[in-house]
Amino acid sequence: MAKSKLIVHNLHKVFQVDEGFGRFSSITAIDNVDLEVSEGELVTIIGPSGCGKSTLLMILAGLYEKSSGDVLLDGTPINGPGLDRGVVFQEFALFPWLSVRNNICFGLKMKGTPVSEHDRIVRHFLKMVKLEEFEKIFPHRLSGGMKQRVGIARAMAYSPELLLMDEPFGALDAQTRTSLQQMLVDIWAETKKTILFVTHSVREAVFLSDRIVVLSRRPSKVRKVIEVRLPRPRQRLSEAFLRHEEELEELIAAELSAESETQEAYPA
Repeated sequence: MAKSKLIVHNLHKVFQVDEGFGRFSSITAIDNVDLEVSEGELVTIIGPSGCGKSTLLMILAGLYEKSSGDVLLDGTPINGPGLDRGVVFQEFALFPWLSVRNNICFGLKMKGTPVSEHDRIVRHFLKMVKLEEFEKIFPHRLSGGMKQRVGIARAMAYSPELLLMDEPFGALDAQTRTSLQQMLVDIWAETKKTILFVTHSVREAVFLSDRIVVLSRRPSKVRKVIEVRLPRPRQRLSEAFLRHEEELEELIAAELSAESETQEAYPA
């Protein structure tokens, strides 16, 4: 059995909201979430809109402080950003003043990778994301899908222990999204990198995952963890694939229905 790479235990996150005139209120986003991700696993997180998926990922990235609980990567507490984690956001978070090559080199420089190694590493990851001919191009000349491929290459190039992906394909058209899903699976198969991936799409979750973590409505708890024991490459129209999709849709619909019932019982 693979060792646990990431451990989340009793995680709790409360946001303080400034309502003005000296008044503050509290919103509990995450309530006692427990989660373990094994070395080399590709795990997706899914749940109703606004349930706290991105908040969880931002805590793991070290960009939000947790309110309580434990978050450990390789047994070491996560207390802030670090180069042991790579992050790919839905927005194309590239540096517009840097070429594709220099965007990918950014993490290498931050990590202190010898300059003599930069060319080899950049070319390797450009080939992996199929952008070998775009090394000198600036982001404004790239399509959305190409920008996100650069973002993945940049996050992978400095070899983080954990790759965190927050709906990275959500803003892309269907054809590009499908293509990048397959590209990510191919990269994962080659690198054996541990990946935690947030998505709204049940089809994307089933296609990508070893396991799917289903979160409840806010404040989020782990509603269910589903193991996806489908052979790769996965056939999106197979009966087993569609059964997984149906199970996820029913779980999320149940959470939305419960939320609606709560709002009706306690109107604003």
